[in-house]
Amino acid sequence: MVDEATPDFYNVTIAASGALTFDPEVAIEFRAANILVFGRLEIGSKNCPYPGDLTITLTGTREIHTGETNPKAILVHAGGTLDIHGMPKRAWTKLDGSALPDSQNPNIIYDHEVRNLKNTTSEGIGAYTMSADGTVKRWGLYHLKRDGQELADHMNSVHSGEILMMASQKQISKEVDHLEQFLVYDALETFTSGEPTGKSLLRAVAPSDGSTWAFIGQKGSPQSHVEVHNPVGVTSQALFTAPNGFVFMAEATGNEIINRQVDNFRVASDLDGIHPRVSVIDDVTTWQPGDRVVLASTDYGPEQAEEAEVVFCDNCSPRQFRINKRLEYTHFGELLAGGRMDMRGEVAVLTRRVVVQGEMEPECPAFNGNCDNFIVDGRDTFGAHIKILKDYANARMSNFELRNAGQQTDEGRYPIHFHMTWNKTAAADTPYIRSVSIHDTFARCITIHGTNGVEISDNACVRHMGHGYFLEDGGEENNVFDGNLAVNTMKGTGNIEPVDLTRPAAFWMTNPKNYFRNNVAAGGQGNGIWFLFPDAPLYPSSEVEGVMGFREAQRTMISEFTNNVAHSQNFMGVMIGNILNDDRTTSCCNKWQPLVDPKDPTSEELNIPLSGVTGYKNRVFNVWIEGGRLDVTQISSADSMNGVLVTNEGQQNARGGKFSYGVIIGESENRGVPSVDGVTRSLDGTYLYYSDAVQSGLTMWKGPTKFSNLWFDSFQDNDLYDLAAIAKKRNSPYFFSVVNEFTNISFTFDDGVGQGTYAISGDKTDPGWEKSIDGELISGFTFNRDENGLDVKYYVVKPDPLSAAAADCRVRPNWRLALCSTKYGNLRTSGVTDATEDVIFVRDQVPGSPLHFDMKTTTGPQVVMDGSSTYTVHFRPQMPSFVRFEAPGLDRGDKLRIGVCTPLGAELEVQTFHPYRLNVRSRFTQVDSLAELDKEDPELDGKKYYYDSTTGMMYYKFVNTETRTEDEDQVCNNGKCSEFRIKILSGDLTDADCRHRIYTSAQLAETAAAIPTLETTIEAKVGLPPAEYGAGPTAPFREAVDGGWGLWGGWSECSRSCGEGTQYRLRQCNNPLPQGAGASCEGDAAQPRTCQTIFCPINGELSEWSNWSACTSLPSNDATYKCSGYQERTRDCNNPPTQYDGEMCEGSTREIESCSLC
Repeated sequence: MVDEATPDFYNVTIAASGALTFDPEVAIEFRAANILVFGRLEIGSKNCPYPGDLTITLTGTREIHTGETNPKAILVHAGGTLDIHGMPKRAWTKLDGSALPDSQNPNIIYDHEVRNLKNTTSEGIGAYTMSADGTVKRWGLYHLKRDGQELADHMNSVHSGEILMMASQKQISKEVDHLEQFLVYDALETFTSGEPTGKSLLRAVAPSDGSTWAFIGQKGSPQSHVEVHNPVGVTSQALFTAPNGFVFMAEATGNEIINRQVDNFRVASDLDGIHPRVSVIDDVTTWQPGDRVVLASTDYGPEQAEEAEVVFCDNCSPRQFRINKRLEYTHFGELLAGGRMDMRGEVAVLTRRVVVQGEMEPECPAFNGNCDNFIVDGRDTFGAHIKILKDYANARMSNFELRNAGQQTDEGRYPIHFHMTWNKTAAADTPYIRSVSIHDTFARCITIHGTNGVEISDNACVRHMGHGYFLEDGGEENNVFDGNLAVNTMKGTGNIEPVDLTRPAAFWMTNPKNYFRNNVAAGGQGNGIWFLFPDAPLYPSSEVEGVMGFREAQRTMISEFTNNVAHSQNFMGVMIGNILNDDRTTSCCNKWQPLVDPKDPTSEELNIPLSGVTGYKNRVFNVWIEGGRLDVTQISSADSMNGVLVTNEGQQNARGGKFSYGVIIGESENRGVPSVDGVTRSLDGTYLYYSDAVQSGLTMWKGPTKFSNLWFDSFQDNDLYDLAAIAKKRNSPYFFSVVNEFTNISFTFDDGVGQGTYAISGDKTDPGWEKSIDGELISGFTFNRDENGLDVKYYVVKPDPLSAAAADCRVRPNWRLALCSTKYGNLRTSGVTDATEDVIFVRDQVPGSPLHFDMKTTTGPQVVMDGSSTYTVHFRPQMPSFVRFEAPGLDRGDKLRIGVCTPLGAELEVQTFHPYRLNVRSRFTQVDSLAELDKEDPELDGKKYYYDSTTGMMYYKFVNTETRTEDEDQVCNNGKCSEFRIKILSGDLTDADCRHRIYTSAQLAETAAAIPTLETTIEAKVGLPPAEYGAGPTAPFREAVDGGWGLWGGWSECSRSCGEGTQYRLRQCNNPLPQGAGASCEGDAAQPRTCQTIFCPINGELSEWSNWSACTSLPSNDATYKCSGYQERTRDCNNPPTQYDGEMCEGSTREIESCSLC
């Protein structure tokens, strides 16, 4: 057992039969380069946590550790046991009400900075004289040497009852023989003690050392005097509470850089104006004065996270605490949408009594090899790490602090790292990491590599480089991630993992066979929660027998995914998508479709239930989920360029999914910090570059996806950018199906020009849509509405003359879309090569208004399915030798006729494989006219064509023998679309624009008639969302555990250095910590009592004079003086009398005057 200070060690080896323990009765720092655990490293136990103060510092630079495989580490070898268990402490919680910035603090009466008196360029001592009501009597900033006489005069001029506040700024310049500084020391000591004593802290401050100093006191009240001095980097703050309750503060803020210290002064109506009180949803009596906490950003990006120190609070509830920081930003803490949208920011405590840390160099050593990297920014990133190796005996960690850990210099050196341990031994307990504070790390927080069955719960990972919680190879299974928090995920160099640099994730999950619940990603430079799977586990896990087979992960359900939150990320909040490549880069697409038996690719497909996801203030997407038969429910989303995207991306020709019971808010009450002139709320960072970028609450892509039972709020029109509840994914060339369908959709706002917008699209002429490409030409969908009790189906299409072809189409101006009652589908075209730069779709009724597609991928326009319009297709500068046309959305009874331009005189072949199988032209019936082709013939429809050899036009009429059912999840029934194929066997492929051969010049020049508009307001019909909508409150779901009090701590120092004061002792509700709906401890966490160290000096004051005595004769026999006498009066030094070394009264106590006796 270590029970005293020890020298620095290099390798400390705990033998297989040995143990290293520490005495909790002694505060210890144990320093070693490495601790090698073959036996037992025991710091408390799971049933008996360590009650003392212990710091383990792992030492040495990368150069000193040259040649070591696992340097600067606690390394747990085979047979080794690691137990680290500090006292229980709540790791993190959520706000219960917003924590407001200092600029909105209603308790401030006077603030030095707000009054524009803050001068950060000059050095010296700032000094205020104030009355007890906060009125400024005098202010000055004095250089100690040059202005010493003036500062002394300032102090000497303070009247009884007035308050003197002073604080240092930048530095205190001194010279041994400079006389004016001694005038200041004498004046200060006279103010506090009545005469120079030589005992003031100011007199002892070293010159120009960057330390901080502050003083406050009321003249005539010795017990009010507070003088504070701290070393460089530490703030000095002096407080005084006047009898009227006003709180006065003098402060010198610390900075690690000398000459950056700044003074500040404040008067507040109560302590909340100096030390804000923060309310949270959990019992935080375990957060003690001196603890450091971090409040996560609740705005866009991670930059608004703020760290503060907990200070004593005598009037806080168990769910409140005070901090010594005046907040710069709003930390939002409200439930919106009737409680279904939880935007309560997170607060984590960083400090613990048991600490493991790396000793760091003040600057990046050149031997690190990464000092010039802009991410490193001159820092030493060679930190400590804890690593557990295969066949360890036990690994149990809880309630300690790990900082300055991880190594950005080398792979495999992470703060806590289970390395290729696979399954625990039969005799071992379940390994766990619980309620650990991991902060300021250089490579991740927790890495599970080639390891199964670890519990990772209730941890806080703050300010980490690269991915935070990390499943490394994709072979890791049956691990539990429950109730973990990540705050400020920062980019790494990319040398360890390439995505660390491009899009680091707070949670990087590479295997679906893990349990993931109650986790929060709060602020980061990439993605918050990212599930992506490799085709097979990566090396070295790929070398291990029994890991997942090829693409087995894509066929496996996530073991659990519930109640997870991501906000304030620079890119995506929650992403289930992409694939992890062998080189550890990412690419499209996950193609995730779980099967009953994932090992059998032919096994039956499963629906994919995912629920309980909350995202807000993520810059690009709040929630992106891609997969096959998705059944996504109860998502809450607010404030993002794209709120929610649920897509079958990569599987759009095979299966589609559903999204229902969502709560989606466009612009919430969480207004954040305005980032664009003229806008009163924060905007996505994209708007800093594109102020007119489009924002949508639900973003559609590919499909078909069924959207139902969704609630939209706060998509109000504005003059800067487009904002709508529904839109298609922008800047996408891909095909988009009209059969993406919306049912039972609720809006809380009216739709109309200058009001709100339900759906929107645009083209290159519209602000914010300049980058529009092929996909935006087909951004329609199917929209079912309840109108006066009737179910009405609208097909929403682009408002151009080709798309809005039906006579009943009406353009909704604020949508830039048309609503049509006539049935619509798509004409999907594939086979086009790069040689074809322009595919031209023409509606025969308006040939002068074609649509031009780049056709870089399979796509095509929206078309009517009732035969009321017919279409032709042309190619420039040449057509492909093979082209295929499909009719998604075409059902039995529908009809669609197209004509395709082919080269004159070309030899060509035609085919279809649905609804009939006709693989050669000879199996078709060739008819002699368009009229004969259009004629209904149940026997020949779908089997006939008309070829006009004079124009090169090949015409075909699509029909179908089946109808999509309501539960169909593909664009065509059973995935089989009616189709038509053309092969050019010979001919001039550049002769493929037939418009001049089939239309007249007048027809091609004719302008289409304007499409009628629908401009009436669509009124909102709903209020708050139903209780089953949205994710709801997101505090970690836990079984109820009632809290129990721990033991009382020791008594604090007396609040006054003399006279009667108050002292407190504290206890913590940690035996056990309350969990879930469990009750907090009953009673007070703080217990006061009166105290008195010494009596305060009482200066004597003279009483009133007594009355004059009777005239008394002088003691003389001389008759000359027989009428002369004297009288006297007296007073005593008793009003009050001098006590406890106070000053004696000044002035006489007896007066005599002459009087006459005659």
